Amino acid sequence: MRRFLEFIPHLTLVMALALALFTILDGFNPMMEWLTSGVSKGYIFAFCALSAGTALLCILGRGRGR
Repeated sequence: MRRFLEFIPHLTLVMALALALFTILDGFNPMMEWLTSGVSKGYIFAFCALSAGTALLCILGRGRGR
C-alpha cells in the first residue's frame, strides 16, 4: 500500500503533462475534439481526483512530520 501511495505523485505528474499536450493538440486541430470527447472528460476527472489525493497525502504527511 505504501508503494502505491508513493507512486501517486508520479502518476499525477504524467497525467498533467499529457493534459498539457492534449491542450496544445486541441489548439492546433480543434476538429479532433481532444478536450470535449467523453474519454477526455473521464481523463480530466481522473486527473482531478489524483491531484486532490496527492494534495491530501501531502497535507497529511506534513501533519505527521511535526
